[in-house]
Amino acid sequence: MISPVKVWRNQKYVKGMIGKTGTVISWTIIRVPPADFGYQAPYPVVIVKLDGGENITAQMVDYEKKNISIGQKVVTVVRRTIQSQTDAVIPYGIKVKPI
Repeated sequence: MISPVKVWRNQKYVKGMIGKTGTVISWTIIRVPPADFGYQAPYPVVIVKLDGGENITAQMVDYEKKNISIGQKVVTVVRRTIQSQTDAVIPYGIKVKPI
């Protein structure tokens, strides 16, 4: 179950991460995802070194499979994170997309 309070508390983090740019330093394709992510599979997960020096791990969206590579420039965006069948809460979080 997704807690609305947890989603609400995460808003400051999400707001502070929107629009940051960085570079992909590693990536993989998730083919067998956790239960709530099944509708997204297969999907890429990348480790990004943000321009400020911080590293984050995020799902890549709006990409072409042939263009995923180390050194790819990306920007952080807000997207739905999971699609739960049992909760009425729609959680959003940070993902990255190519520039």
